Amino acid sequence: MSHASRHPASLVLNVALAVTVVVLLLHRSERAPAPSARGAGPAIGTNPAPVFTRQPSPPQYTDIASASDRRQWMDQLRAAGVPNRILARVVLADLEERWQRRFEEGALKHPGDPDAMAALHQEQEKDTEAEMRAALGEDGFRQWDQENMLREANIGKIPLTASETNSIYDLKKKLQQRVRELDQARLSGDMDDAQINDASDKAYSEFNQQLKALLGEDRYAESQGSGDGAAVANLRQDLAKVNPSDSQFQDLLKAQQQLNERRSELDKQFQDNPSSADYAEQVAALNDARDQEYQRVLGTNVFDTLQKQQDIGYSRMKKYENLWGLDDTKVDSVYGTLKYYEKSVQDYQAQARALEARGQTVDWNAVNKNLQQFALQTQQALQNYLGQDSFTQMQRNGIFQLDPLTQ
Repeated sequence: MSHASRHPASLVLNVALAVTVVVLLLHRSERAPAPSARGAGPAIGTNPAPVFTRQPSPPQYTDIASASDRRQWMDQLRAAGVPNRILARVVLADLEERWQRRFEEGALKHPGDPDAMAALHQEQEKDTEAEMRAALGEDGFRQWDQENMLREANIGKIPLTASETNSIYDLKKKLQQRVRELDQARLSGDMDDAQINDASDKAYSEFNQQLKALLGEDRYAESQGSGDGAAVANLRQDLAKVNPSDSQFQDLLKAQQQLNERRSELDKQFQDNPSSADYAEQVAALNDARDQEYQRVLGTNVFDTLQKQQDIGYSRMKKYENLWGLDDTKVDSVYGTLKYYEKSVQDYQAQARALEARGQTVDWNAVNKNLQQFALQTQQALQNYLGQDSFTQMQRNGIFQLDPLTQ
């Protein structure tokens, strides 16, 4: 067998070996499930229900026929001392109720048509902005809209000067306009999904770089909840259940800070091409290095516990294990199988990319076919292990993410 032909064969054998391991993972020895404690519910009181007097409903914003009358009504409320944010809530609540009815009608009129509903969402955004501008006036609208925009951009609530506030608002409005243009391009078919995703990533990257230039590195990090103080607080919260020692925490904090620094450097390096495979591989390598350091500091058992606690699928299986007919053993087995599947797919794809990088020809159709077969075999093994009822409930709730082309 030639050197060139041995590599594709080894890839196929790796997938076959992975299937075998999946079956072994699911059929390892079972331990007794942990008993669940049930507490008695609160006693039901016998106090008679209070009697409420029905009050007449206040007028709604959209009940007023003309735009001039609506504006006059808002001016009267403002003159009476009602704050701008309260006026905005009055108008917005009424508009949302009206649009909820339109969405319900649209869903009945265009069942299963995502483009029709997306177009309706676009119309809602434009209509809401126009109505809020008319109701609040230009100054009142800008004040309300600016508060919303800054709440999104300034997560850390850092102090801002008036000039910074106006500049960030202008940046957010520019980003909002670009996102709307891309949404329209998607609906009209002028750009495909890959082009839109690239353009969207570029727009957000440019916004973040402009925001960082405006605020400086330290204040930008604080605004995003990633400054030193925020990073320490977030990490303590993430590690609360494994309760690391002070020295362990400092080692883990250092590992996380190094990851953040290197990730920031990668973001700058790939800001014009954030969807590239090279960028994804380097990010994955950084995450793997961080995980290895966590495992070294905490030990394998504690690290595994931490990973489970931070895994959404595991948390959902634990929450609904009785409803889905599971026990602790099955939850752990399914979790281990899914993690093994995910890692096997990543390793297999990495092997193929490495061969291609060394100048060898890789049959990507065959690679994807092998991965799809691996996904089907893993799914069948899970179904056989869990039984049809449990498997169906978990599948309906999105527990099994077995699409190899999205790994």
